[in-house]
Amino acid sequence: MTIEKQFWKLIFYWIKYLNYQIVYRDKEDREIWLSNKQKQKLVIFKTDVSSSQELRFDKSRVLEHQEEIKDYTGFKVNEVVFNYLTEKMFTYENLNEVHPLKTKFNVIRNSKDLNNIFPNPLFKKIYIRKDDKTSLYYKRRVLSSNPLEKYMMKFAPITYSLISINIIVWLIMFLVLNAFSDTRLIDLGGLVHFNVVHGEWYRLVTSMFLHFNFEHILMNMLSLFIFGKLVEAIAGHWKMLGIYMISGIFGNLVSLAIDNVSISVGASGAIFGLIGSLFAMMYISKQYDRKTLFQLIGVLIILTIISLFISNVNIYAHIGGFIGGILITFIGFYFNIDRKKFWILTGVFVLIIIILIIRTLTIKEDNIYDKLIKDEMSQGNYNKAEKLVEHTMNKGYEDDETYYLSGLIKATNDSKAEGISTWERGLKYYPNSSILHYELAIANRSLGDKKSALKHIEVAYKNNPHNKKYKYLKEEMTKENESRDK
Repeated sequence: MTIEKQFWKLIFYWIKYLNYQIVYRDKEDREIWLSNKQKQKLVIFKTDVSSSQELRFDKSRVLEHQEEIKDYTGFKVNEVVFNYLTEKMFTYENLNEVHPLKTKFNVIRNSKDLNNIFPNPLFKKIYIRKDDKTSLYYKRRVLSSNPLEKYMMKFAPITYSLISINIIVWLIMFLVLNAFSDTRLIDLGGLVHFNVVHGEWYRLVTSMFLHFNFEHILMNMLSLFIFGKLVEAIAGHWKMLGIYMISGIFGNLVSLAIDNVSISVGASGAIFGLIGSLFAMMYISKQYDRKTLFQLIGVLIILTIISLFISNVNIYAHIGGFIGGILITFIGFYFNIDRKKFWILTGVFVLIIIILIIRTLTIKEDNIYDKLIKDEMSQGNYNKAEKLVEHTMNKGYEDDETYYLSGLIKATNDSKAEGISTWERGLKYYPNSSILHYELAIANRSLGDKKSALKHIEVAYKNNPHNKKYKYLKEEMTKENESRDK
């Protein structure tokens, strides 16, 4: 066993996988202190130990200076673990204690001793994998002064889990469902104003795990890997998840309050929330340098520019997510620091959400299914359009315009009589529909039934007197009927 390499590798793995950070290092880098605030634990790695007296000295040093250690680490230490890596042989008594401070001593001379210090079997399995890296590699990674590099070094299970979920969903869509059409994206949970105002609020979440194509998910997952790891390393695992989800939902609410016609999918709103959170953390910490700030701003600009060249990008969700990430980070920060500011910011955040919801529910809804039907018709795909009509009616989202479009399709694919029958059937459900009465007026006029045509156009004009088409047709039909009566 190479003592030097194992010394730095152990420190690296404790930082990467167990969420520790360096709080002290001696001048020769032979003694490194790592702390974990959540566990209130201190782990000391030390090499070049040659006698049991050094172990007792270290123990007394820690026990006699607990207050100084508290000031140094920023929290009260409840447990200290000493890990000594050495090739020297010496005898030592059991120095482990539980009171007044829990202390544990490990002297590591070989692989067997090394196995005894691993916190769990999974960690051990990861650690003992084949490794061709040098002690210098681990030392450089551990002692790096670049804050972004230090954060990227840490293990980020939440980020990896989110990436995995997104990729699995995309693979199912690609390999199993072949679900990249607008209709399938809506059915799978894409964000659409029309569906949300009809009660499908779950789309605020489900849309965050769907993507349009390979380029879309590739860009989003690369961004999530970078910014997710940074936020998770700084804020912690569950806080990062909270920031991600809340930012994504907030961004989707902003999108719904502004855009009532688009289909929106993707994780980019939540990812921009992570970016906003990073800026908020930098402001809070007051420890950032210009280089780090410019790096983040540069990445933000690049992502924004790239997103402009990708189809179906929802810029409103990006902006909303960014703002949501900033707000939720400040709310979390002030929860323990300043309760007055916490409640003010929470109140502002909730008020904005209420306003967005009210705006979403009150702006004119546009039936997305009718839009998709018209898109297929404009491209001459009447068979696909007819299937979309059936799909819309099966879901119960049809309206008078759906029947109007269905009648046009029937008149084109089958006969004029089928079209008229469809419009008349629509009038049973929507008796005051101007568009259906107008089409029936034109159809009956072409068949020579001017009396029925005049009746329909009068209803259409009565219900929508500002429509010039209805006005002109009514005037023409009235004159024709007057001329016939004379």
